[in-house]
Amino acid sequence: MQIHQILPTISYGDAIGNDVLEIKAALETWGFKSEIFAQHIHPKLSHIAKPYTEYLKFSSPENILIFHFSIGSDLSGFVKTLPDKKILIYHNITPYSYFKGINDILVNLCINGRKELAEYSNLVNLALGDSEYNRMELEELGFKNTGVLPIIVDFESYEQEPDHEILKKFNDDFTNFIFVGRISPNKKQEDIIRTFYYYNKCIDPKSRLFLVGSYDGMEKYYELLEQLVKRLNLNNVYITGQVNFKELLAYYKLADIFISMSEHEGFCVPLLESMYFGIPIVAYNSTAIPYTLDHSGLLFNEKRYDEVGELVNILLKSQKLKNKIIQKQKARLKEFDESKITRILRGYIEQVIH
Repeated sequence: MQIHQILPTISYGDAIGNDVLEIKAALETWGFKSEIFAQHIHPKLSHIAKPYTEYLKFSSPENILIFHFSIGSDLSGFVKTLPDKKILIYHNITPYSYFKGINDILVNLCINGRKELAEYSNLVNLALGDSEYNRMELEELGFKNTGVLPIIVDFESYEQEPDHEILKKFNDDFTNFIFVGRISPNKKQEDIIRTFYYYNKCIDPKSRLFLVGSYDGMEKYYELLEQLVKRLNLNNVYITGQVNFKELLAYYKLADIFISMSEHEGFCVPLLESMYFGIPIVAYNSTAIPYTLDHSGLLFNEKRYDEVGELVNILLKSQKLKNKIIQKQKARLKEFDESKITRILRGYIEQVIH
């Protein structure tokens, strides 16, 4: 028996791509032959992943095929025709309305993805959400056998040296806000900028904001953010674009507070990264965020920028409160231990085998 994975796009350094690589490593440790197949393959991963059409050479009713679903693609029709036992892992599809006027291709892919996902409700042996939020959505769509498999994060890799140039450049007594995630309308970076505006102008002028993430395909939204920063006359907002791993580590090392205004997340790995680095989290209560945090961090239900700014100030001024939040986050992070999640994966694999 072989267990393979298939997905529309395998990107270098993103959460889904890393998750796929960690699952492959676990499967191989357990003695299964395991390959990765994708429609779009990042050049740095071309030695690991194969074009999806090559899966026809491997396909068998004896195999298990893990289909990572996050957007509409040609794979949906392809996987349907295969005789393999199937596990679908749902990473969620962002509502298309966020991308109107920003990226019309993405609008269509999200609309098609929702339709294609619904068609799979009776075609898979097991459907897993990487959060309880995603699992509930699968259940609402009529999937019968569902479960939760969180994204696997290898935190050992976070122990390497961060980028020294970034650390040196910003090594001062400023308060550093951070949000990590691609520049995208659903993540509402404009609301973070507005909150930071209040904090910077009314509470602490010695503060800066790092918005870390790629804006590839979101250039129109990036331009709107830059215009907002200019209009608000903010000098300390840094929209970094794509960064490498060492640069990402440096931004986390500099951060005093992680702030999220995102309105749609399927899981949100940067919450776990912030837990790992001991950065207190303040986040808008939406979609998968309360499930990933599970009573850690600080959630708010309304986007009142001045009140959120004051909340951040109270948190940063009170060492006792800050320590309490960080301790709760560290306790929550233990639930995402790699060995724990791979054991859950093993249980699901055995369920499909038997």
